[in-house]
Amino acid sequence: MDPRTNPDNLVFGKHITYFEDPDIIYMKFVGSVSDAEGLELLRRQKMFAEGRSMLFFLIDAADLAGISPVARKAVAETLKDIPLHGMAIYGAGLKSQVQIKLLVTAVNLRRMDLSTNPVDFFHTEEEARAWLASRRQKYISR
Repeated sequence: MDPRTNPDNLVFGKHITYFEDPDIIYMKFVGSVSDAEGLELLRRQKMFAEGRSMLFFLIDAADLAGISPVARKAVAETLKDIPLHGMAIYGAGLKSQVQIKLLVTAVNLRRMDLSTNPVDFFHTEEEARAWLASRRQKYISR
């Protein structure tokens, strides 16, 4: 089954998040992210991160309308402890790009090594996945 149509991956019937082997947390936003939705997305993502030493986010933000202040604060607090090595966002409009960039900056300011979790924006999923593959190679070859 395509994980994007699997009802188990839906959060409140709207947003989608799931884990892709070996190291990608996929997320698709649809509309605004409420407090409860943001907290549920984070709960699942913390679960995906358990026992892993390297993870990447692949985010479809084409339909993102906004993220509640409570959810933004929880993201900044929670993601600092997840071993992120890059976040690739595709399809985001300018408003969403600014909001995401501010959020990722807040996350990275709380991390020990600020340089390990860059964020970049792409037009297509293919471009975003290629960038993540290059990030993965950088860390595997170390």
